Amino acid sequence: MSAVPVPSMGGALDLDDLRPAPVGVGAPAGFLRRTAAAAIDALVVALFVLAWSAALVLLFGLPRDRNALGAADLPYFAGIIAFPWLYCAGLESGRRGATLGKRALGLCVCDRRGEPVGFGRASLRCLARLLTLATAMLGWFLILLTPQRQALHDLVAGTLVVADRTRGRG
Repeated sequence: MSAVPVPSMGGALDLDDLRPAPVGVGAPAGFLRRTAAAAIDALVVALFVLAWSAALVLLFGLPRDRNALGAADLPYFAGIIAFPWLYCAGLESGRRGATLGKRALGLCVCDRRGEPVGFGRASLRCLARLLTLATAMLGWFLILLTPQRQALHDLVAGTLVVADRTRGRG
């Protein structure tokens, strides 16, 4: 199939992206398995936020006036923004292509050709999760409707989550 020009996107939408993934990519991960992996990852991030908050309270004490910004506010917000991004993008673009939750359930992230994703694409995928959240998680339920079991953030980033490691990522 040929590419269809999409003027608003400044490029072309490749209609081949709507076809099933190539044979060597691996089986798309199912909804329940991906949800369980996401729950593990949410727990990891929540534990970090709690530990980060406790560390800042130990360093700076409890805020006296919550109507004003305190010394711990900038490090707090920097940490709760940077950690989830680096956790997801760093691990998904790493050697195994998986966060701790995905690793625990034998899943990994790849592009449509089954190749590892780079840090840029993994960062886009992480940022696009905000769209999934903005749709009241309806973007997550696309996993049930799309042929390759892609959530909204996967569609935006051009990624797949697969249940086996036939690509030799180890």
